[in-house]
Amino acid sequence: MESKGQSAAFFDLDNTLIDGSSIYYFIRGLSKSGEIKFRDIFRFAWDNYRFRKSREENTSNMAYATKRILDFARGRSFSLISNRCEEIVHEFLPKKLFPQMKERIEEHQSIGHHTWIISASPIEIASVVAKKLGMTGAIATTGEVVNGHYSGNLPDGAMHGINKARAIQSLANANSYDLSKSFAYSDSVNDLPLLVSVGNPFIVNPNKALKVIARKNQWPVLVA
Repeated sequence: MESKGQSAAFFDLDNTLIDGSSIYYFIRGLSKSGEIKFRDIFRFAWDNYRFRKSREENTSNMAYATKRILDFARGRSFSLISNRCEEIVHEFLPKKLFPQMKERIEEHQSIGHHTWIISASPIEIASVVAKKLGMTGAIATTGEVVNGHYSGNLPDGAMHGINKARAIQSLANANSYDLSKSFAYSDSVNDLPLLVSVGNPFIVNPNKALKVIARKNQWPVLVA
C-alpha cells in the first residue's frame, strides 16, 4: 500500500545552509560586548577557518566549543542570551546564507513540504535562523534551563551523529512524516545516520571522503 504521509526536508546548518560555523559567529557577536576573552575568539576563529577549509567537523573542536558555550552560559539569563542571538543572526545570516540553499528551502515550502534545521549548533541560534527563513522549526543542541537561567548542563547531549537520526524519527512520529519520501541535506560525514534515514539524501559542499560515499550511493552532490 502506498504511504500517504507528509514529506519533510531536513537541513544541517553549518557549511550546508551557511558558510562556516554558526558557533563562531555567535562567539564573535558576544565579543563585541566584551563577554568573551580574546584568546577564546582566536581559538574559535582558527577552528572556523579549518572547518571551512577541510569541510569536516572535528570532534575535539566541537567538544571544545560546546564546553566553552556551556561555561559561558552557566548562570546567565535564558531571555538575555536568546535576545542576543536574535541580534547576532540578524547580522551574519544575510552575509553567510548560501543563496542556492535558500532557494532549496523555498522550493520545498512551495510544494508543501515541512522544512527543519537539524544542527549541533545551539538551539537559540538554529531556531532564529529557521524563523527568519520561514521554516517549520529547528532541532538543535539544547542546554538545560532552570528558573530562567542556564545550568551549564547538556542533559540530552549534542545534536550530532546518531542523535540527528533519532530526532527526525521523533519528528516523523509526531507529524506523520514519511521519511522514505523526505529529504536531508548535509556537508558532514558525521551526518550519515541522518542521510540514510531519508529516501532523498543530498550532499552539500562535501569533502573528499564524503564525495566518495556520495558517489558510491549515487547521492546528488550540490556545491553552494
